[in-house]
Amino acid sequence: MKARLHLLPWDRPLLGQAVAWLAADWEGAGPLDLAHLLVVVPTRQSGRRLREALAAYAGARGQAVFSPRVVLPETLATLSASPVGVATRMASQLAWIRVLRRVPLAEFRAVFPIDPPVRDFAWARRLADQLLHLQSTLAEVGLPIGGVASQAGADFPEAERWRQLADLEQRYAAVLAAQQLRDAQAAKLDFALQPILPPGIKKIIMLGTPDPL
Repeated sequence: MKARLHLLPWDRPLLGQAVAWLAADWEGAGPLDLAHLLVVVPTRQSGRRLREALAAYAGARGQAVFSPRVVLPETLATLSASPVGVATRMASQLAWIRVLRRVPLAEFRAVFPIDPPVRDFAWARRLADQLLHLQSTLAEVGLPIGGVASQAGADFPEAERWRQLADLEQRYAAVLAAQQLRDAQAAKLDFALQPILPPGIKKIIMLGTPDPL
């Protein structure tokens, strides 16, 4: 798939220009059919305004519009036809909590050098949030937790700690898999490497979204 950059003038509102550009090949004799497009926008509000503006543009000619599929950058990974769903943050948090409350800490001393004073739900929830944040941060540069040690090289002094973190991540993934779910960050990484688009989509347009993750 070829990538093309189209620059819209800065001295006019973006929305009107974007609608005119999307409808540039429409002659007005029938419905404005944009159903073959996947349009990535920065916010839900911008997506709503785009759909409204397209409807108004077609309506001015007495026609209907078949809107494009409008999504946010972070929801691209949820478009796959895979039967395995993408876990919500709550489901991911609970999966991490389950792992952290059950794992034998003595086998993970590079991560847990000493046992916590109280190994309760609150402790596991705080740590789960930290691990979710870590996964999100690493995903921004295209890495799962399990990929850090291999990227760092043989002389990486923290290799054992990251190896144990990778083991914990695998256990977390197994908890989600038992629920027919997968981690959202892992889904994003897989989608970036091998995107599977919804049927009928022929073109992807990044509209006013210059710096997606």
